[in-house]
Amino acid sequence: MFKEDEEYIGLEELKNRLSNLSPKDIVSFAFKNWIPCQKSGYTIMNIETGLVGGLSIDINELPLKNSEYIELYSILSSEDPIKPSDLFSSDEFEEYLEFKGEDPSEYTPDIVSDFCTKKDIDESSRKISILADRFEEEEYYNYNQWESGIINKYHDMIQDPDELYD
Repeated sequence: MFKEDEEYIGLEELKNRLSNLSPKDIVSFAFKNWIPCQKSGYTIMNIETGLVGGLSIDINELPLKNSEYIELYSILSSEDPIKPSDLFSSDEFEEYLEFKGEDPSEYTPDIVSDFCTKKDIDESSRKISILADRFEEEEYYNYNQWESGIINKYHDMIQDPDELYD
């Protein structure tokens, strides 16, 4: 049931906006708002304006009750979606292993970042490309199923927004 004082984008507008998003667009917002072990990153669409953006949520924090958005993609704070072996070419990975050494006490993401800096590798760009490729293969490849999931969330939101947060 629609709230009388609120207007939402129409279903066709939602479909149009979703179809104009590339996999890179979809994963970028979540990645930029994700901090490993601290914050989950989300790509969201505001259902009142149709604008796509990012949201960062601390580990024990819940989304705001009055938020009017649909989640399009997420990276949870507990996830580490890209292993060094996926990030680097085989030659780079061999160099990374030498650079890393045998000290297990070192925090791996810091070592990866240090190695990327040393080798002049754009770590963020590479990670976003990998996530976009995975999203395209796993979700976007079956676009109709992904879009249907988003549309179902949209219908749930406009039918009874308060129910989603109880």
